[in-house]
Amino acid sequence: MKILRLLSLAFAMTGSTMLHAAAPAGYYTSCEGKSGAALLSGLCGVVGPHTTVSYSGLWDLYKTTDTRSDGKIWDMYSTAVFTFKEDQCGSYSAVGDCYNREHSFPKSWFSDASPMVSDAFHIYPTDGKVNGQRSNYPYGECAGGTTLSAPSGIKALGRLGKSTFPGYSGTVFEPDDEYKGDFARSYFYMAAAYNTQISGWKSDMLANNAYPAFTSWAIDLLLKWHRQDPVSQKEINRNDAVYARQKNRNPFIDHPELAEYIWGENKTQSWTPGGTPAKPVITSPLDGSTIDLGSTVLGVTRRVTINVKGANLTAPVTLGTGSTEFAVSPSTLPAADVMSEGGANVSVTYRASVNGQSRSTLNLTSGTLRTTVNLTGSVVSGLPVGPVTQIGEDSFVATWSNVGDASADGKYTLDVRLEGASIDGYPITVTAADEKFFVEDLRPETTYTYVVRSEHITSQAVSVTTLRRQPVAEILYDGLLNLASTPGVPSEAAELLLLLENISDDVTLSVTSPFQLSSDKSSWDRTLTLSPEEDRFYLRLFSDRPGTFTTSITVTVGEYVNDRAEAQGVVSAEAGTIEDFEVVNSKMASYTPPQYQGTAFLWNFSDAGIWAITSEAHTGNQGVRLGKSATSSIEMADECPSGIDMVTFWAKRYGNDGAATVALEYTTDGGDTWKEAGSANITANTYSQFTFHISSALPARVRLRQTSGARVNIDDLEVTPYNSLSETMAADYHRWDAFCRDGSIIIEAREKVEATVYALDGTIVFAGTVRGQLTLTATPGLYVVSVGDFARRVVVR
Repeated sequence: MKILRLLSLAFAMTGSTMLHAAAPAGYYTSCEGKSGAALLSGLCGVVGPHTTVSYSGLWDLYKTTDTRSDGKIWDMYSTAVFTFKEDQCGSYSAVGDCYNREHSFPKSWFSDASPMVSDAFHIYPTDGKVNGQRSNYPYGECAGGTTLSAPSGIKALGRLGKSTFPGYSGTVFEPDDEYKGDFARSYFYMAAAYNTQISGWKSDMLANNAYPAFTSWAIDLLLKWHRQDPVSQKEINRNDAVYARQKNRNPFIDHPELAEYIWGENKTQSWTPGGTPAKPVITSPLDGSTIDLGSTVLGVTRRVTINVKGANLTAPVTLGTGSTEFAVSPSTLPAADVMSEGGANVSVTYRASVNGQSRSTLNLTSGTLRTTVNLTGSVVSGLPVGPVTQIGEDSFVATWSNVGDASADGKYTLDVRLEGASIDGYPITVTAADEKFFVEDLRPETTYTYVVRSEHITSQAVSVTTLRRQPVAEILYDGLLNLASTPGVPSEAAELLLLLENISDDVTLSVTSPFQLSSDKSSWDRTLTLSPEEDRFYLRLFSDRPGTFTTSITVTVGEYVNDRAEAQGVVSAEAGTIEDFEVVNSKMASYTPPQYQGTAFLWNFSDAGIWAITSEAHTGNQGVRLGKSATSSIEMADECPSGIDMVTFWAKRYGNDGAATVALEYTTDGGDTWKEAGSANITANTYSQFTFHISSALPARVRLRQTSGARVNIDDLEVTPYNSLSETMAADYHRWDAFCRDGSIIIEAREKVEATVYALDGTIVFAGTVRGQLTLTATPGLYVVSVGDFARRVVVR
């Protein structure tokens, strides 16, 4: 049971159960009359099929799905103000530095598989630092826990700690109350959209089956969050915006009651939209929850404000307590006030005549609906203090109860001590009515005590130990990680830097096939273990078959996991990927065909078709024919994830038709905007080749659009992937390299360089000219190899 500690603040839930998103008419018709497993399976058939947005394409998608009214990014992990695109991560060191793409449903649970890995319904823009803290831990509830400290004016949302929710005791991340329902409905969506796959996924929240899909504790948790944080306008807007791109919806936003018919109290009843009257419910405070009014002293009343919210109520809400020590006012609330967006507030007071703990209940009744909330409070000797909240690596929040007896200007005194002595800056005066103070600039893993004094009363000493510094493992590299090779030939190795903080154990790196890792450019594998002293490794792409590939570079240290670094690559038999349009499809022989799956790409055709007429082909038996209108076009339906360097194609006039102009356009934002790379003036009735440079490192797709003239034949379109490494290798830092292989220091130089090798004690092990490869025998230890202004660390084992 979660205990909400209420000092002098009112808590309120956002959203309203009266809000509903609008799905297209008949969208869920096939699911009506079903319940439980059948209903979940039915939803899979409706919302599972969708248009895949690439992982890189999410950056642009957020402009429509997750932008606040002021144009800034809507972040559910912090209160930072992020500017679209400008503040994308990147590396970070503090809360508020940048935002990245958070898989609220961690991608390691489904092994980074597509299309889940880029499904916008569970991937949100969030603060990078808090995202790193969350790691891959399950969502849950924890008492206390760690909320990251943040710069002035910014607050981290959520906390990491040991689960206190019944049924699970592991480490969990508890998001902010405002967004718990959002995340619960995201999880419900994942169970519905991927119901045919979820049984094979691995997580402490998953049951390894299609139904109920989640473990019992996870179902209880998600239903609780779903009920206490109803659908908000933010979710409705996001549902519509994602639908515009993915062409599917989150049904639990459109019809929140679906969760009850699948996992909740109606799971044995048939679902019909609007067919069952909505049940009255009190959403705040929750039935069975506990409100702790804190501590006071004899003769002093504690008072807190409680926000009461509900939905579908037909009678006023009456309130009462089961003890004379607790009282509530007013005792009756109009139903309309309780169901309003802001709810209605009541005052709960506590005053006891003897020292000790007091317990009672707050009972809320509306017609036949009854909600019971536990009340606790205590009377203590001395000034009431505690509990400590928001314990971090270098800070905590000290709390107390305002029982009066303050100085004339309303002040108490707070003293923070280390080993019996006040630390620098303390004691200080604090405002008694604030009932809390943020203590910062402390040492990690250190035990402090604090006391609070009023004019005549002193508190007991409260002990608090700051946390161990959070481990950080970030992968740094030049530009975008786009690799290219041909079958059976490895790509050039990309050098990556590993930034470690607060890590003293070995680090395990892993990628998926056909990517490989190495520390010495000799031994290559999908996993690699490095010591904390090693700060570099290498990545390459090596496949016997053509294809487009992606991988996460996952860093694991104990329970800590970071899988946010991404690499992409293309393996092609030629210099680029060639679309020859030779796949036979009789339905293409018209100017209004369906999508065309070619040999290399999926295409969208508009006023264009393919006829099996050899004279219309440049090679083979088929080629594309564009019509005569400005709407005539062929457009890639798939993105080239490694970007596009160059596009070439062959074109000619159709038959005896006149000349025409065809523009080559490309998009890097999923088709929201198109840029023209150039246009081809097609005047001959024999095939000519046209070449256009795009040089986009971002995932992109192209479109050939006829802008004037008569019909045109097009064939043999070739796309060359962008490879950022070819540019960065020219930089000074990439003229040379140094690493350990077989117990020796290897120095490689593309051109003549002057290198110096230092041992850890500063002794010069080598100084001289290197060109090609130099092998130096060395005893185990840490060395620094320096060339000009650059240096590399080498660990010899």
